Amino acid sequence: MAKVTGPLMSLDASGKFAGALVFGKWKGRPTVRQLVRPSNPMSTDQVDQRNMVRVMGAGQHWANFTALIRAGETLTDKELLKLAAPSGQAWNGFLVKSGIGAGSINYSAAAAAYAALSAPEKAAWVAAADALVPAIPPVAQFIADNVPAANMTSGEVFFHYDWALYVAGVEPTLPAAVPPVYA
Repeated sequence: MAKVTGPLMSLDASGKFAGALVFGKWKGRPTVRQLVRPSNPMSTDQVDQRNMVRVMGAGQHWANFTALIRAGETLTDKELLKLAAPSGQAWNGFLVKSGIGAGSINYSAAAAAYAALSAPEKAAWVAAADALVPAIPPVAQFIADNVPAANMTSGEVFFHYDWALYVAGVEPTLPAAVPPVYA
């Protein structure tokens, strides 16, 4: 490595340098990182992870754009998540982390709990999700090689979102047969 004897590079730099480094800003702070060229695998595991993030993203989108408040609360879910998130962690990242969990344990538990509901209970979750403002939409799902699969229903997306709120400590009760009421 050559010794730098002249002035150092500006910390306001942005863009690629020598095909190896990328300069930019993150939350207003200057950063430098290695240039990474993603391989974009379409393996079953990778597609499953993308499906999970897509579902949690739909919940995050809803929380970000709704003014509705859960029965018994005085703040929106977004405001409660901001209060519950660990110092330095954004509320939306905290929601996604809570909804997926290490090794996808929280997401898998929510999926198993929803699968155990009866058809009328699932229909109640769909009706509740569709009645929200804005409504929580169904979410596209894929299998290996990015082949489209059946969409996840709005009710199951809402169930996963509510499960994430429970894990985050925002929702006091574990989601079950009856969806929460918002006004």
